[in-house]
Amino acid sequence: MMLVLAAALAGVGAAVAQQAPMQSLGDLPARPPVDPDVDPYPFDPFLSLRTYLRQRLPAGWWARDPAYEAGAFAVVVHIPESWRGNPTSAMLRLCPEPSSTLWARIQVVELRPFYRKSPWPAVTCRR
Repeated sequence: MMLVLAAALAGVGAAVAQQAPMQSLGDLPARPPVDPDVDPYPFDPFLSLRTYLRQRLPAGWWARDPAYEAGAFAVVVHIPESWRGNPTSAMLRLCPEPSSTLWARIQVVELRPFYRKSPWPAVTCRR
């Protein structure tokens, strides 16, 4: 029994020794590169989009955290069931203005309405 346990522990030690070194978060795919040595206050597109939407969403509306998908930032916007109107056209009004500072570092924002327990067609905002 002790011999089997010793052999298992030796196998675990060898497996740990063969693991690759940990990569930094900056090497993850589909993430904008950030170098704190070059820019001590880097632009955070996720925080900027959250702040932008928090300031512009009507009362009772809320948005999920932005996600970076296929070269665009996507945000799901939840609309209360008591609201009346076209959710897709409401997303057009939420697009940042052409003079917005968001466009300095963000190229595409996709706003995806979620209304009455179902997703609606998304709106793509471009500079």
